[in-house]
Amino acid sequence: MSHHDEVTKGDEAIFKKKIKKFSQYSGRGTELITVYIPFNTDRSSVMNQLTDEISQSSNIKSPTTRKNVQGALRRLINFLKQIDFKIPKLGLVVFSGNVSETEGRTDIKLFTIKPIKDLKTKIYWCDSKFHLEPLQTMIKPSRVYGLITIDKNEATIATLLGKRYEIIGRFTSGYSGKMRAGGQSAARFERLREEEEQTFYKRISEKVNSAFLPYEEKLMGLIIGGPGMTKTAFIETGLIDHRLKKKILGTIDTSYTDESGIREVVQKSEELLKDTDMMKERMLVTNFLGELAKDGLATYGEKEVMTALEMGQVETLLVSEENEWIVYKIKNLATEKIEIVVDKKGDFKLSTYRNNVSMELIEEIDYLDYMTEKAEETSTKLEIVSNETPEGDQFLNGFGGIGAILRYKLN
Repeated sequence: MSHHDEVTKGDEAIFKKKIKKFSQYSGRGTELITVYIPFNTDRSSVMNQLTDEISQSSNIKSPTTRKNVQGALRRLINFLKQIDFKIPKLGLVVFSGNVSETEGRTDIKLFTIKPIKDLKTKIYWCDSKFHLEPLQTMIKPSRVYGLITIDKNEATIATLLGKRYEIIGRFTSGYSGKMRAGGQSAARFERLREEEEQTFYKRISEKVNSAFLPYEEKLMGLIIGGPGMTKTAFIETGLIDHRLKKKILGTIDTSYTDESGIREVVQKSEELLKDTDMMKERMLVTNFLGELAKDGLATYGEKEVMTALEMGQVETLLVSEENEWIVYKIKNLATEKIEIVVDKKGDFKLSTYRNNVSMELIEEIDYLDYMTEKAEETSTKLEIVSNETPEGDQFLNGFGGIGAILRYKLN
């Protein structure tokens, strides 16, 4: 890792994105190789194993599979030599293999991923898929909020994980409250109604306890919504576990108690949830859009942002996590200069680039990865924008998913 070893929000976003991308590859036969290398792994043990695997692979029956596996192993060995076996503090995972979609065509690629938690397992794995399970377990959300909407007839329980809410359950009381059967006195009817209500609150309290207690310290707070006084009555009946009761951040008036009620809670809880990712992101993009609208301290577009970055103008760099561009670092063999090509459409070909000049492909990296490097070099704050909020979606589709909030403007 570079000069900082702590994992940033940007690192996490890239980590998630890469896992999603790598899980989509599949090889023909078992020719995709995964190597997990913890930080203090002995260099010779890894190198010897890879060299060993090359000689083992000469037993593979299918000539194509054999050729592809050996090609992938050589790519791995060369890569580890090239980085001089400098493994980041949290470890490194390297994938190599033929990812070509077309029968008979070979496209051996090499990918790396930096874990976001300390890598403990050392693995060599050859299969028709890359081996991602140990990495996937690192993504568990670390901050969870509980959302509850309730009235006398219905309740909905949801979790807010980062920027996305998930409905856990919706419950109805089975009590209509409309009819009073003949012969029942008003007082008796009232008492039955209250009993029904208490039974319903008790049932919902039990559901809330079983849904949220397992999160323990990862649960940052509970917010309870609903129309009128029911939510307060529900809190006061005292059946919510005392450990959860301490975590109630507040109540919010909503018109509904179904899924649209949960959405209302998310929208209206801005004050209570100031520090959740979703609210931060909405405020960040809103700020960016506001500056653009008044022709103020903001710019967007790949070239514009890059120019501003290189001049030290950028305060905050905004990149959409859905940005699919690829960056090629290419060496001009005549001048020894490194050139950077940003491929937005996915149609870049080295063979047709700069006719008659011999070029060598040094590295092919995800645009997000590249911008993380750039932000580090220029000590710029990087914010990864999801498209899970309307604002994030607008940022991606209206502004190409790349923008910057500036420190100052050039006259």
